[in-house]
Amino acid sequence: MGIYSHQTIEQLQALRDRLTQSLHDRLTKPTAVGSGDRSARYEQQTAEIRKEIAAICAELDARAGTHAHRPIYLV
Repeated sequence: MGIYSHQTIEQLQALRDRLTQSLHDRLTKPTAVGSGDRSARYEQQTAEIRKEIAAICAELDARAGTHAHRPIYLV
């Protein structure tokens, strides 16, 4: 049972869409603002959003009966 096990599939899909849009906005919008001799920069901090999207996708996959497999390493 994941962190999102109490939500319906429709709620999970809507949340995934909102988080994906938020991630897209952070990656495409400007990260610096300046006026005259003053300027400000802010960091994009996308790791948490990516982690949440992965958790939602894992929950949706588990409900659909498909599980993400780890890569197979040949030694």
